Amino acid sequence: MGIKRLNHAVLYVSDVAGSAAFYRDVLGFRPKGGAVSDRAVFAQAAHSDNDHDLALFQRNLGQQRSGPFSPRGEAPDPHQPKAGLYHLAWEVDTLLELKRIRDELAELDKLGMEEDHGVHKSVYGHDPDGLLFEVCWFVPPERLAEQGEPAADGKLDWARELARFG
Repeated sequence: MGIKRLNHAVLYVSDVAGSAAFYRDVLGFRPKGGAVSDRAVFAQAAHSDNDHDLALFQRNLGQQRSGPFSPRGEAPDPHQPKAGLYHLAWEVDTLLELKRIRDELAELDKLGMEEDHGVHKSVYGHDPDGLLFEVCWFVPPERLAEQGEPAADGKLDWARELARFG
């Protein structure tokens, strides 16, 4: 098992609408649901069946995670870039593989957040240089009805998810 593919990239940008227009007009990325906000856009590549291949977030002013494992809403660290790469996300085939990677990250003291995004479950870690990455598992489309609502705080409930999808 292991990593299946790069699933999506997330960028901090200075102008979400302008960047969304660029990625749409030049590279063919479609805003998911056609929606473009001034804070974030999730987009699919022209011929992709992925939930999203690219996300564009308003430059890092503290409204997203300001560093690899900072609480939401915390002001950005002065050394964090205001624009640029936020994180890359790799996809795995099974929830059990996601759990294996989660446990290995925890053992190495590299585990950050564990989040339930509804259609996908994610763990976040950082590499030796502190770069943030996500590893995610997507609920198979035919099983989406089984997932229920994610927790209000967005935290991943491993016992619940493994009972359903493990």
